[in-house]
Amino acid sequence: MEIDSILKEIGARNGLEISLDENRACTLELSDGRAVLLQERAALNELDFVATLGPVPEEVRAAVFTELLAANFYWQETFGATLSWNAALEEVVLIFPLPLADATPESVETVFARFVDLQSAWAARFAALVAAARDIGPDADDGDDDDSGEDAEAGEAGTGGDAAKDNLIISP
Repeated sequence: MEIDSILKEIGARNGLEISLDENRACTLELSDGRAVLLQERAALNELDFVATLGPVPEEVRAAVFTELLAANFYWQETFGATLSWNAALEEVVLIFPLPLADATPESVETVFARFVDLQSAWAARFAALVAAARDIGPDADDGDDDDSGEDAEAGEAGTGGDAAKDNLIISP
């Protein structure tokens, strides 16, 4: 079954219209504002699930990147997804490839739900890593932290798992 047919079937099940654009991509936006990009990469015969985790201030990149690289090692803390640096946008992204040979409506929905859960967990962990790096970085003050903690909590909200498809909004 081709990915266009799979997405059309998933959309029909959920009362939505889901289709890839001329770039073979579409953005699925969750009701909490998070988004997942679906990108077909025909040359690799895969459908990538992509989510932005956020920027990393230049002064703490070494510390944050070291932690992200350790988590990426043999995908031990990413469950098969890859943490990457999008240099053009200066943001960390989370990417999970699904081989199109394995794609069915059920497998795409399952991977989507699991990816949303993983995105939620990594958004919280990423924010905490950045906040901790700022606290111990070269410009850290003597403990008088005026950060309200909002950074560490960004990304903790939201749903995943079975509720993910209930919170789906299609972004044009």
